[in-house]
Parts: sequence; C-alpha cells; structure tokens
Amino acid sequence: MKRKNRSKYGKFFREVEVVHGLQSTAQDREWLLSPPKDGVEQTDVVLYLGCNVLRTSHMIRTIVGIFKLLNLNFVTMGGGVYCCGNQAFQNNDEQSGQAMAASTVRNFQKFQPERVVMWCPSCIYYYDDMMQMRETLSIQHVTEFLLENLDRLEFQYEVKANVALHYHTGRWLSDAEAKSAQELLSRIPGLNLIDIGTDPRFGRHCTEGVQAGMGPQNWDSMASEFFQKAVEADVDIYSNLYHGCHRMLCGYENDFPFKVEHYLTLVGRALGIEHEDLFKKHMLMGDVDTIMLETSPCAVANGIPEEEARAAIQNSFGKKTG
Repeated sequence: MKRKNRSKYGKFFREVEVVHGLQSTAQDREWLLSPPKDGVEQTDVVLYLGCNVLRTSHMIRTIVGIFKLLNLNFVTMGGGVYCCGNQAFQNNDEQSGQAMAASTVRNFQKFQPERVVMWCPSCIYYYDDMMQMRETLSIQHVTEFLLENLDRLEFQYEVKANVALHYHTGRWLSDAEAKSAQELLSRIPGLNLIDIGTDPRFGRHCTEGVQAGMGPQNWDSMASEFFQKAVEADVDIYSNLYHGCHRMLCGYENDFPFKVEHYLTLVGRALGIEHEDLFKKHMLMGDVDTIMLETSPCAVANGIPEEEARAAIQNSFGKKTG
C-alpha cells in the first residue's frame, strides 16, 4: 500500500477506534476487533460489522443481543483490521482495496460459516457490485436475515409510536433492505409505520461525500424537508436504516419534536433489549469538555491519550462555527 494512502487510512481507522473506545471497554465487547491468535471453531454465521458502525456501539450491542435471542452459532467481527476495502476504493486505490477485501474474506473463511450477514451497505456494495463475490460468499444484509428469522423471536413489549423510516432507493439491494426494515417495524406490537417517502438524491446511503456533492445547504434543505413531513404526519420517532444515516441525522432531534432512532433500537426495545445511544447523546450535547469528562473512564480503560480523545470528540461532536 502506498505510504500516502496508508497514512490516510490509518488516520480514518484510528478515529473510528478512538470513538469506539470512548463508548465501550474490552469487558463490554462481545465482538472481535482483530483476528483470534489461536485456532477458531466453526460458526454457522459471521456477523460482519464493517468499520464505521463502531462509532455507534449501541447498535452493535443491540444486534448481538438479538442474535443471542435467536440462539445462533455466530461470531461478530468489525473494525479497521476487517475493512472491506471500500476506503481504498474511494481513493482510487484499487490494489489496496482488493488486498484489504481478500484479507477480510480469509478471516471470514477461518470460521467456515454457512452465511456472512453484513451490517454495512458500503461493505455489501463493495463485495457484491465491485468484487462480485456473491458466488464466493453467501452474503445477506442484516435486515433481510432478521426478517427471515423473525418467527424465532417473540416480542415482549409494545412500542406505541408513530414511526417514519428514513430509507434509500434506486438499487435492488437498497429496495430489498428498505422493504425488510419496513416489514420488521410493521411487526412490532403497537408501532404504526408511516411512509413519508424518500429522495433518490440521498444516494445509496447518507454520507459526507453525498452531502459534499450536493452542497451542505442543499443537503440540509432536503433532509429538513423530510423531517417537516414527519412533523406533519404526527410522527413520534424518525427512524433510520443505516448507521451512516443515523450519524448524519440524529443531531436534527434538537430541532424537531420527535426522537431520531435507528430501526434496530425499536426492534430491540420490543424484545427487551435497550442500550443507550451515546453517539446521539454526545452529538446533541455538542460540548467537548462535558463529553471529555463523561467518556474519561472509557478513555483511561482503553489507554486513549487525552489529546487524542479531545481531537476525536471535537471532530465528531464539537459544535461547528463559521
């Protein structure tokens, strides 16, 4: 890998690692951040998280809890070591992307899984569209997998709320994932799902790249339009499908009279699984010093230097000026 790109990717992965380390400790984690050093046992399912979801650790805890209720033989992995290669692909570094992807696939194959259940839309796009690995790997997005296994789950609680789902369209995978998420939500007792539509300009999923391409003001205007539609539809919860969307949209909760929550938070809630959304909490808080104080125990436990923690918090949650 070229030195310039290695440095670029290293900075990206390290910030993900630091934000993750400010939300969880090693004792909290039931997922692999690096390949096991010893031999591994065969597992039926690899739950593949990708990289960026580590910024929203409550989602990982929720999906792991749901998989445990399904009584699956599974292993969960994610983080920079398990990158799908999309970071390199986005920087026109195809050789590095191919190498990253091949390394991650080898780590999947160590467990001899019957299926790889993928969390991240970028990962599944890269493996499917760019590398055409659907014939090599039996891959499926987590929404589709959960819907397929829904009869093995028993909802314990009602979620009495009007819910609008933010979803994406324009590709068959996006449409299938949106349909699965809508079906999952519609099965939750007490939940009233309201479709307020979407806009193809959102792209495959919400990213800073899509936002930059449109222009931040245009993107904000488009997003705000759908939040206003949710207000008019008397929505209690504006839900989102992908973790990237959640990171970019949860801050709007300060400006509208409803909650912004990931769809799996609602599924988990109906099953009795609830984990605090620390990413959203810190995004809404926006005060670096307060977040530093709150996350200090995790930072110390993970050996994160104070200046590195402050830089990651400022970049992720600090109020932008100018």
